[in-house]
Amino acid sequence: MLLLTGCDGQAAPADTVPRAVKLETVGAAASVETRFTAVVRQEQRAQLGFEGGGRIAEVRVDVGDRVRKDQLLARLDPQPARLKWEQADASVQAAVADLDERKSQLRQQQALFEDGSLSAAALITSRTAFEAAQSKVRAAESDRALARRALRQADIRAPFAGTVVARLLQPQSDAAPGQAVLQLDGEGRAQVLTMLPADVGAGLAPGASATAYRSGEGDRSFALRLRSVSAQVEGGATVQAIFDLPEQERLPRSGESLMLALPSAPAGLTIPLTAVVPAAEKDKAAVFVYDALTGHVQRREVVLGPLEGTRFPVLRGLAPGERIVSTGAAFLVNGQAVALFRPETRLGAGVPR
Repeated sequence: MLLLTGCDGQAAPADTVPRAVKLETVGAAASVETRFTAVVRQEQRAQLGFEGGGRIAEVRVDVGDRVRKDQLLARLDPQPARLKWEQADASVQAAVADLDERKSQLRQQQALFEDGSLSAAALITSRTAFEAAQSKVRAAESDRALARRALRQADIRAPFAGTVVARLLQPQSDAAPGQAVLQLDGEGRAQVLTMLPADVGAGLAPGASATAYRSGEGDRSFALRLRSVSAQVEGGATVQAIFDLPEQERLPRSGESLMLALPSAPAGLTIPLTAVVPAAEKDKAAVFVYDALTGHVQRREVVLGPLEGTRFPVLRGLAPGERIVSTGAAFLVNGQAVALFRPETRLGAGVPR
């Protein structure tokens, strides 16, 4: 409800002295770009380490080296893993020998039981020992398989063709299980990763366009397409968004920072609170539109939205470029002549000319 006062829409008397007013040009705010920091990364990337810990014997690549798939990149000292495999293999052989012995004993006990020379309890004990020996063989074989795997995992091989972008440990260093030794970027499509306010991310859909700028190259831009927005809000305020880079020459490198711009929707028309006067109908409002050719104002009813601060959004009744009275509207009548307000100044007063 508008709690405003003012005169009605009667026509101005012919001898009305032009009243000084301030004017404002109605105009939609231009579309603006909201910018965010972003970083480039490869879609295919990996941090490579050893599954089991140990001392690094050699690292065969360095930062910037291009590698092919399955190429040997680094290796642990193989002796500990080889000794564990030999120990596990010996355990399997011992368990198999014990199983053969238990199997022979069970056959003998079974024959004695069938002749009536052995009790059922003794036969059950022999059978239990045989089954335990079988379990020991299976356990020993599993240990040997793990030792064989550890021997294979003492090498780091490239999971895909790409470029080494980081060498994090050096030869003779002790690597913990899973600790990253090398970082590898693939040769596929590059992506741009950024964190957006949750409300901004909620308004984006896959395929939305954006523009990225290189630092120091504000006149050169890259057109991006939104791939996805995370459904998880991080820190209670932001969401992760991934954009795809185009396939063209001189693309940003992995790890490079960019400025990412998202176009905002144009803002609607707004007018100041002081420009609004009550209309004849309840819950309606009006403004005075200035006619530059005649120097008069015309009263016009408008439809406004809820007050936002000190301004009303205009839903209907005004067009961009029209000039309205922004100060002094409450004292005007329809068709009244007005003069543009110009503040007086005494700067330079008293100076002889």
